[in-house]
Formats: sequence, structure tokens, C-alpha cells
Amino acid sequence: MPDEMARPLIRGRGEGGGSRHLGASTSELGTPVVGILGTGDFSRSLASRLVASGYHVVVGSRNPKRSAALFPEEAEVTSQVEAASQADLVFVAVFPEHHSTLVELKPTLAGKTLVDVSNGLIINRDGPSNAEQLAELFPESSVVKGFNTISAWTLQVGPRDGSRQIFLCGNNSKAKSSVMQLCRRMGFVPVDMGLLSFSLEIENLPLYLFPSWRVPVFCTLSLFAFFYVYNFLRDVLQPYVTAGKSVFYKMPIETVNVTLPAVALVMLSLVYLPGLCAALLQLWWGTKYNRFPSWLDRWLKSRKQLGLCSFWCAALHAIYSLCLPMRKSARFKLLIAAQQVKAVDDVWVDAEVWRMELYLSAGIMALGLLSLLAVTSLPSVANTVNWREFSFIQSTLGYCALSTATVHTLLYGWDRAFDPAQYRFLMPPTFMLVLVLPATVLLGRLALLAPCVARRLGRIRRGWEKSRQLHFALPHDGCRNGLEEVSDV
Repeated sequence: MPDEMARPLIRGRGEGGGSRHLGASTSELGTPVVGILGTGDFSRSLASRLVASGYHVVVGSRNPKRSAALFPEEAEVTSQVEAASQADLVFVAVFPEHHSTLVELKPTLAGKTLVDVSNGLIINRDGPSNAEQLAELFPESSVVKGFNTISAWTLQVGPRDGSRQIFLCGNNSKAKSSVMQLCRRMGFVPVDMGLLSFSLEIENLPLYLFPSWRVPVFCTLSLFAFFYVYNFLRDVLQPYVTAGKSVFYKMPIETVNVTLPAVALVMLSLVYLPGLCAALLQLWWGTKYNRFPSWLDRWLKSRKQLGLCSFWCAALHAIYSLCLPMRKSARFKLLIAAQQVKAVDDVWVDAEVWRMELYLSAGIMALGLLSLLAVTSLPSVANTVNWREFSFIQSTLGYCALSTATVHTLLYGWDRAFDPAQYRFLMPPTFMLVLVLPATVLLGRLALLAPCVARRLGRIRRGWEKSRQLHFALPHDGCRNGLEEVSDV
């Protein structure tokens, strides 16, 4: 119903207030009746969306006259007992600590579907959930958990501007099916999460604060702190200690700009390193059916976040690099250099010019590939490509991005690794530390591409096991089900 969904949810109301009884007219029209117990913000938004979706809404309140003016005029605001008696599907929109106040409605709610929309104040890992406690209070009713992961604002503006998914769970399949039908009519997408025992996880969902981002962000900040301190010691503190030269002005821009690409390259290496570890474990075990260690499993699941953190650091590095010539210190040095150039016959060095051109070109290409990887990781984009296309972008082009970024770093270093003056405080240049991990990942990838290794790994991932080889044969060969076991040779 696009026309009804587009109209304003809260309209101006005429004079009067209190309980409005529209039951006779709505029953004649055959409009579905939905009850809501509670008159809070979520209840008002839910009533408005239900009315716009073509439902007749009956709101149960302890003080109907005071609450009537807050709801759309199409909704009926009455007592809790009357609201519970009129509707077969009732939303329990009261705080969980107040569920016990509804016990007197137990005879009226018997045999009806109760939708619990409540959330807790803290993450509950032990249980029971609010929905399970509500089911204990109303054993003769069918409790369905849902609508707790969307906000009142999402209900107000409609599913077009908010999350369209609504997670549901319940023990009664018929009751859950009726709630799913209601979700679809409201324009949302119901997601069946199973039995009511899963309600604890659904209630915890709104309370999580970026759970999958904690480790990647911690790694990013830790690497940034390490490389920043390392660069500070080499580029800022060393000149001050050895020559009394103060270059502390480099800390906000130059030191940060040298640190960001180091973090970006290491984080990008961490995206592809767990895949190599998984492949090596499968080759060592000779099977794909052994479970990975928990740390590796979590690492594999965090690759998307690690990659986005790498892209964020690389993008900041590009912005900082563009801002370098805008600094007053850079313009001052440029003027001094221009005056000194007049006394120099030849300042054009082909090797340095080529290094700079290739260095910038590789950096731009690496950032472009990282941008493609970041865009493809968005759900709206990932859903438009098939698995082979997604794997090609994230794996093949991802390794191309890692290789290009490594070349970018190598061109930046050029021959500085062999210059003793670069080892300040006996500390090697930063790029030498950074290159260790990406070089390891790239060499490991090349080793896995060797024909003998790639063939064996491919067989393992198709079900072959070292201790139990399987030979697939056609049924007419006399093999039962076309499958026979062959001893390991």
C-alpha cells in the first residue's frame, strides 16, 4: 500500500479525547485488529505505523483519557482489559520490570499471541531473557520475540530509511507466522531466528557496540602508537639529542604521514595472512574437516574490518600527502632551496626523478585498488555480484593491492636501506620493518601457487583426506552408490 505508507503518520486531531470506540465500524470492514499494551514512545510509533499499514489498533492504557491525545485518531485508546479482549495479536510494549503488572490479564490473553518488544539495560549472557520470563507469566499464550532491534524513529519514518530486518523467534510456529505476515505488511523483512531460546541473543543485539570492530580497531591503534613512537625517536628526537636541532614541528603532520602508510600496509597484510595460515594447517592435517583454532577462526571473521581499517589509514595518508606542500615550513624550505639552486649547475637527478614518479604511481594504484575492495565490501554492492566475482575482487585484486602497496614502499625506500645515515639511534628505517609482514604474505602466496601445492590443497578442499582417500566411480563399475574407499598409498 504505497499511498497509505507515504502519508503522514500523526495527523492533527479534532476536539475531544479519551477512549474512542471504533470496534463496530472496523469489524464491519473486516480490518485486522492489533492490540498494544503500553503508551510509551515506541507504542505510539508502532500504533502509527500499524494504522498506516491498514490495521485497526487498540491501545491498552491504565489512563485512557490522558493517553488518547498522543495517538493517531484512527487508533482506539481504551483500558488494558478491553484492548486485550479485542485483539488476537497483542504487542507488550511495557518495560520488562512491569510485566508482572499484567498478570491480571492472564485469562483474557489466554490462547493469544504476545509480541515482546522489550530490551534489557545491560548485555545478559546468563538468561533467562525477558521473552522467556514473559512466557512463564503467561503459559497459555504464545510469546514471540521481535521488533526490539528497531527504534521508534525507524517506525516513524518507515522501513525505507531504517533497517528493514526484524528478527523473530518463538516456539509456536502459527503465532510466529502471523507476526511475520504483519511484518511484511508493514514493509519490513522478517527473519526467523528459531525457537524462543534464541530470544536472549536477539535482546542483546541492540546493546552491542561494534563487537566485530573491537580487535581490528585495537590493532590499528596499537600499530599507530608503535610506529608513531618509532618515527618520533628516529626523525624528531634523534636530531635534537645529537645536534640540538629542534624539528618538533614535524609531529602533527610529517610524523603522522609517515606512520599512516606503515599501519595501512601492515593491516592489509593481516587481511591475507590468516588465509595462508588456514591453508598451511589444512596441508599439514591433510583434511579440511578439522576445526581451526578459535583465534584463527576469529581472525578469519575479522578480515573485512581489518581491510577497511587499512583503507582508512591509506586514505588519510593520501590526504596528508596532498596537504604537505601547504604548510608554512614547506614553503619556507622551498624558498631557501630556490635561492640555493642559483649557485648549482645541475640539480636534475634522473634516478631521483624516476623514483618519485614510480613511487607516486604505485601509491595511486594501490589506493585505487583498496578503494575498489572497500566499495565491494559494502552489503549493497556485494549483493549484486556472485560469489566468483566477489572472490576475484577480494582475493585476486586484494593481492594485487598488497603487491602494489609493497612496491610503493620499496620505491620509497629505494637505496636508503644501504645508507648508514638512515640508521639513527641504530634503528633501521621504518619501511624496513613494515616490509617484513607483506613480503612474508606474498612469498607464502607464491608458495601456495606452486602446482604441486595448489593441486594438493585443491583436492583437500574438495573433500580428499590424507588418511582416507576416496575414489569416485560410476555406478556401473560395481561400486555401491558409486563410491568406494581406497587405502592410502
